[in-house]
Amino acid sequence: MAYVSSLAPGYAVKGKPHKTKTGLEIPLEINKGDNDFYGKTINDLIVNVDYETAERLHVKIADKDAKQFPVPDSTYGMERPKLRKPAKKTNYDFSYTENPFGFKVTRKHDKEVLFDTNDYPLVFEDQYLELSSAVPDDANLYGVGETTAPFRRNNLKQLIHLPNNNLFILTECFYILYIIERELTITCFLLYSYGAHPYYNEIRDGKAHGVFLLNAHGMDVFFAEGRVTYKVIGGILEFYFFVPKDGRPNSVLEAYTDLVGKPFMPALWMLGWHHCRYGFNNISHVNWAVDGYKEANIPLETIWVDIDYMDHEKDFTFDPVNFPEESMIALSKKMHANSQRMITMVDPALSTNDSYPPYERGREMDVFLKNNDGSELQGQVWPGYTAFPDWWHPKTAEFWEYEITEWMKLLDLDGLWIDMNEPASFCLGSCGTGKANTDPQIQFEMDPEEAAKVHAQEQIALDAMGTGVPGDSRNLLYPKYAINSGGGNLSERTAPMTALHYGDIPHYDIHNLYGHAECSLTRDILLKYKPTERPFLLTRASFAGSGQHVGHWTGDNHSQWEKLKSSISEIFNFQMFGVSYSGADVCGFFLNTTETLCTRWMELGAFYPFARNHNTLGTINQEPFVWDRTAEASRRALSIRYSLLPYYYTLFEESHRVGTGVWRPLIFEYPEEETFLDNDVQVLIGTDLLLTPVVEENATSVDAQFPKGIWYDWYTNEAYESTSAEEKITLEAEMEHIPLHIRGGSILPTKTPEYLVTDTYASPYTLVIALDKKGRAEGRLYIDDQHSVEQPETSDITFTYKNGVLKARGEFGYKDTEKIGAIKIIGAQEELTTASYKGDKVKVTKKDGALVAEDLDIDLSCKFTVKFR
Repeated sequence: MAYVSSLAPGYAVKGKPHKTKTGLEIPLEINKGDNDFYGKTINDLIVNVDYETAERLHVKIADKDAKQFPVPDSTYGMERPKLRKPAKKTNYDFSYTENPFGFKVTRKHDKEVLFDTNDYPLVFEDQYLELSSAVPDDANLYGVGETTAPFRRNNLKQLIHLPNNNLFILTECFYILYIIERELTITCFLLYSYGAHPYYNEIRDGKAHGVFLLNAHGMDVFFAEGRVTYKVIGGILEFYFFVPKDGRPNSVLEAYTDLVGKPFMPALWMLGWHHCRYGFNNISHVNWAVDGYKEANIPLETIWVDIDYMDHEKDFTFDPVNFPEESMIALSKKMHANSQRMITMVDPALSTNDSYPPYERGREMDVFLKNNDGSELQGQVWPGYTAFPDWWHPKTAEFWEYEITEWMKLLDLDGLWIDMNEPASFCLGSCGTGKANTDPQIQFEMDPEEAAKVHAQEQIALDAMGTGVPGDSRNLLYPKYAINSGGGNLSERTAPMTALHYGDIPHYDIHNLYGHAECSLTRDILLKYKPTERPFLLTRASFAGSGQHVGHWTGDNHSQWEKLKSSISEIFNFQMFGVSYSGADVCGFFLNTTETLCTRWMELGAFYPFARNHNTLGTINQEPFVWDRTAEASRRALSIRYSLLPYYYTLFEESHRVGTGVWRPLIFEYPEEETFLDNDVQVLIGTDLLLTPVVEENATSVDAQFPKGIWYDWYTNEAYESTSAEEKITLEAEMEHIPLHIRGGSILPTKTPEYLVTDTYASPYTLVIALDKKGRAEGRLYIDDQHSVEQPETSDITFTYKNGVLKARGEFGYKDTEKIGAIKIIGAQEELTTASYKGDKVKVTKKDGALVAEDLDIDLSCKFTVKFR
């Protein structure tokens, strides 16, 4: 199949472009030639070019009559910046050709062309948009989608799909399709695509830029030699380009999150260890897990309860036998009495059983998604036949606030976990119409022949309702260009594309925004419930900008070694998408894990930004205390995480304020080192810690790359000086050990690790000073009350060490007692024997190759200086 733009006539500039208050407006009209490839050609377009900031360019190509559906300008879509004038000086140039119309975005200072559509004529139809840009043949592209592909989207000729879905058919293997497109073989990574993030970061010769297509329709994005191609089944082509002056990848992320929203700031307790499973048999099973962690002395901050607690999987109910209401309330009280936390699952789909009060209330308020004939859409999820809240309905906020608030109050919950919000549905179409009080079998649990018969009947019923909606000529069920959503039908395992939201908006146009909208609304409700507390919310489905509202886990992975490895690149992606509070199911969700796999995964997962062990129904217990070696590895790794909580917390504040990731690939910190382009196994935590996990079965060593400079072994303080990033060294890594190194030149604030986050933070700080070749180091510490939304008192302290002198400078607004109790210096070339602070001298001793000053009592409420002699 040829790519369509090679056959298309393209568009030409019509008349004279004119200046606007923020840039340029260019009218276009279709050229004569073949058209209507996959939809109805739109003849007249308007191109708006806005020079928004020095580093951000906005290019919007839309239909003149504004009939195509864009991403809404709201918190349920993306709030556009309100501009009054263009940026005076920009890091980029915009140019265009008149016939056929094409445009270029060029980096100004070196004339590097970053995006160039001129060789690929534009296609703009009501249900098919195509645009391509030239890129280097061996491009270094990162991002797009939610996928388990390698982090670098290089010349592998990849195809990424962006319909949010929940297709169990793809969970049995690493599903690879080979699609012939322009006579090239494209590798297509199709495992779960819960999130739609049409954004990529490209690195060329050490300099980075970003490209974001703001479009919530389904699309295919092709990466192949020489080009990137977008094939979109609706909406408009609304591009943002990010060109920071310094060309640093992290600066691109700052610019991207300036637009879509900065990641939310978690409370400190959220950085502790979490545990959950789908398949807790009863409340005793949950208590067994909580108590098991304590007996094994493995830190546990938060227990999660999946849908097991529900009465027939209905939200806001209790299984009267296995999870009676009083026992769940008792569990919550137990956790809080021990300074621990509790979270439960809430799915968006609500049972249509006529004795279920939440459904009755929602039906009375008429807040559920409709079929295209105006009747209520009734799909099928865990509780059976279900209705789906329409987040765009003006009464849904009131309805959802009542249900959520009453539930939070009842159990005194610390947060919520939203699953199945793509939205997921196990049948096709409105299969529950007229069947409210029956208990249907789930199709993927049926005999295959019987499931096929049921599915065929559903297909007939869906088709009988029509393939469009009133007043809309589009075929929403079967658009001619069929993006590969994994199920052969856009409506598989989700709401039908012909379903109607408030205002008669077809689900086809906002499907990828459904989970994003729910997150925005639910966060607002949690803030209203407890206005001063930072809300906890974790989602499965997401869109660009979701990170300002919620955290994310990478969904239903497998207990397999390749999934352990791919979790790293998945988390890298979400750090880049502005969802810094993200992680994967530790030890794997599907299939039985093994002692070896779970041990290695616990070691890695202990350092995830969001760290939680989670598995599914019917699998073995995988609590880390089940195996002795796993328990020991978990204690070791989590003790490091808890000691690093001040460092993590400071990184999250930076992420919230600036937009950079907590986890970072080496190439994002060292873009000039081409040897790091494909390294998606090693992890930089911030700038100062390098994690080198074992991701291969039975391995007891691992090869590592180090950026140039000195790196110190976390455990032994032994120094390794890297003179070439290309060099690989072999690190020993017995089963209970994960290699971790500190960058020379850094200062890390740490605590003494305890079982709980609160107890850990009750200890005084220890500053770990890791010196570079010049005997210098610097670091940062952010302090606040760890949980409030608004912070009247904060401290933002910068530490520097030079010539034996440690200085603390910055803002010292946080007045509660915070102390430094010890200072540890690694890599000192001279024998230091005393530390002086305000005239008092403390003896410096040598321990494990480091110099340590203990029994200090340094107040962090004001600047200070410590001199070492």
